[in-house]
Amino acid sequence: MMDFQVLVRGSGSMGSRYLQLFQDELGISPVVFPKRKERLAELTGRGFQVIEDLAELDRSSPVYSIVATDTSEHLEDVKALSPYGRVLVEKPLTSSMRELKNFRKDTDLKTSYLSVAFCWRFSLAAEFVRKKVECLGQIHQVRIECSSFLPEWRPGTAYKRSYSAKAGQGGVLRDLAHEIDYATWIFGYPEEVLGVLSNSGYLGIEAEESADLLWITPDGVTVSLRLDYLSKHPVRFLKASGERGDVTWNLLESTVSVQMEDGSEQKYKFKDDRNLMLLRQINAFLGLPDAKGTLASFEEGAKVVALSDAARISSSSKAWQSVSYL
Repeated sequence: MMDFQVLVRGSGSMGSRYLQLFQDELGISPVVFPKRKERLAELTGRGFQVIEDLAELDRSSPVYSIVATDTSEHLEDVKALSPYGRVLVEKPLTSSMRELKNFRKDTDLKTSYLSVAFCWRFSLAAEFVRKKVECLGQIHQVRIECSSFLPEWRPGTAYKRSYSAKAGQGGVLRDLAHEIDYATWIFGYPEEVLGVLSNSGYLGIEAEESADLLWITPDGVTVSLRLDYLSKHPVRFLKASGERGDVTWNLLESTVSVQMEDGSEQKYKFKDDRNLMLLRQINAFLGLPDAKGTLASFEEGAKVVALSDAARISSSSKAWQSVSYL
């Protein structure tokens, strides 16, 4: 018997995925706290305990809450749920550093109880890459690309009305923040960034359709990053090049290729589908006995927002921009 409760705030695409994983894979029946009242009957019919107000929550045991609402609502939900126990909030933590700084100023929270859901940290390939890059000697460049076609993301859904299309909530810097997180998690956080954001008008959305970022890590590694909603043939990879060879991680195929200076090459395949990564992340969040991996902290989630904000400023000023971390 569990000595804690699990709550999922939000029942959209991401919230529904969490609910399914808890129910089907972990045998846990979470409490559902949906944003849209029209979902109450449906969720109740599926066997979930559904609440309309936190006053209905049983406070006799700790609550582990997952926030899977719109980005603009994340901090409000974190503030409401954190008094009940630990909180895991979907990425990005919030829309901007201004929102985050106001939140910190007005709210007295134990941020050690807050984590951000960057699930690629729970990729077996990612952990392998973190170790393998140490074998490359001095790394001189890292190239990361994540390109796909936004209209094909959610079949049956009008992409122009999705949060991805909205200037204050979507755009590739927020939607594809995983790339910024694992780049900095593996190679370190830069002091400044050069960014070029673009909206060609092709997709008819408010938010940026593409972003090109460049920075130099504290160890002198040049990192270049390409994110876009425009590519009809998806690409997602990281390539690190060093004095002794290259490591290439193909995120779509869950493979890592290691090429050394003597011409030898080895290719590794990993079991890394999205549900497995989310399950590993959930296990770490709940502190289950077989948990492996480390959650992104509140501070690390804030650094991703800070780096994204700096890239936007850089794009407007057409100059390198210092990153203002918390």
